[in-house]
Amino acid sequence: MTFSICLAMLSVGIACGAIAGALVYIESGTVLGTLTTSAKGAVVAALPLGAMFGCVATPGLNESFGRRLALSIVDAGFVVSALLMATASTIEQVTIGRFIAGLAVGLATSMCTMYISECAPAKTRGKYTGLAPLSVTVGLLVSFVASLALSTFTGGWRYMFALAAVPALIQLAVIFGTSWLPESPRWLAEHCRVGDAKAVLNKLGQREVDVHLIALNANTRQAMQVWNMFNDTKTRTALGVASLMNFIQQACGINVAVYYAPKILSDLGFDRSHAIALTAGVSVIQIIAGTWLSRRIDTVGRRPMALGGIAGISTALGLLTLSVSPNVYTSFMTAAAAPWVAVFAILLFRVAFSVSLGPVPYIVTSEVFPQRARTVGVSVATACQWIMNALVTFTFLRMRELWSAQGVWLMYLGVSIVALAVVYRVLPETTGVELESL
Repeated sequence: MTFSICLAMLSVGIACGAIAGALVYIESGTVLGTLTTSAKGAVVAALPLGAMFGCVATPGLNESFGRRLALSIVDAGFVVSALLMATASTIEQVTIGRFIAGLAVGLATSMCTMYISECAPAKTRGKYTGLAPLSVTVGLLVSFVASLALSTFTGGWRYMFALAAVPALIQLAVIFGTSWLPESPRWLAEHCRVGDAKAVLNKLGQREVDVHLIALNANTRQAMQVWNMFNDTKTRTALGVASLMNFIQQACGINVAVYYAPKILSDLGFDRSHAIALTAGVSVIQIIAGTWLSRRIDTVGRRPMALGGIAGISTALGLLTLSVSPNVYTSFMTAAAAPWVAVFAILLFRVAFSVSLGPVPYIVTSEVFPQRARTVGVSVATACQWIMNALVTFTFLRMRELWSAQGVWLMYLGVSIVALAVVYRVLPETTGVELESL
């Protein structure tokens, strides 16, 4: 079941990563013309901007149709966006396609971890929920490998954009052609379908869960409104923690290292194909790290993973700053070594992220809210993630022009150090606790 849900997150990774490979090829010499810095920033930022609006739409879809049917709407969004981008003749059409893909991404990231957490047993909830962000990393790798494979084809960038539709089409077949994806038992109980909820929980091997308690805890509809969350200390605190974790996830600059990694390495002297190949290699190692995390997070705990990973991210950002600071590094290494320092830094950044700020915000966000506020709370917190994502990705190229790469990496280093202190102060430990007890 978890893997079936994660197909949507696989499409998320492919949709997000496709621009990293495609951007290297479409910035000039195609039917799209020569792209300005603003045009490149807009086409990259269109996805996270669309994701923000997708998050806003999630509560209405989730509560009206349930998790299962809402997921099919996500898949339809990926298919439509892929068709638009694959047939584009102008950069504006690509940008619109990226925005629609963003709507699907926002919906998927708001609901998939929540869907899994509502179906998983408490003692292994982190393990299964962590597979959702790991699927994003797998999708990123698929997009980078596809970029390499398609780079020699005329118009290969079109296929890079179209690839995100494949997992979505498979998931649509699973939803409408099989019984592998049951509805969330907690959504069923919340909507007074106690018998159906019991049947799903029995199928999932969770006979001990009190369905009547879930229904009782979720009996008020007004709490589903955003403004009502601030009237209750429990939901207000949960919203603060979840929103802050999602804000920090993007404020450290991770998607600069994802979206622009091939370009960063290309600017440091690697040719286009080697830059993409190195980025793909980093993704392989990140998947290994993410797999390790999914097996350990229910043992080690959310807080230690988050704090240790942010420390690693800070170290990586320090090395990235060093790699673009010749006035500093020439005193102890050659200029030829600087690009390899950057490769190692990007590797460390993404591995540290994959065991901390990658999965932990998703996991904690799906856990900290009471059932009656979970859909709205998760959507608001995830929207914070995508607002910051759009801001970071749209401003990176312009900031690099104004401040230089050294100034940008120094800024992100400062943010990550502050984030370490903030997370230490506010992040609760939710490992092994039943959702109804949080």
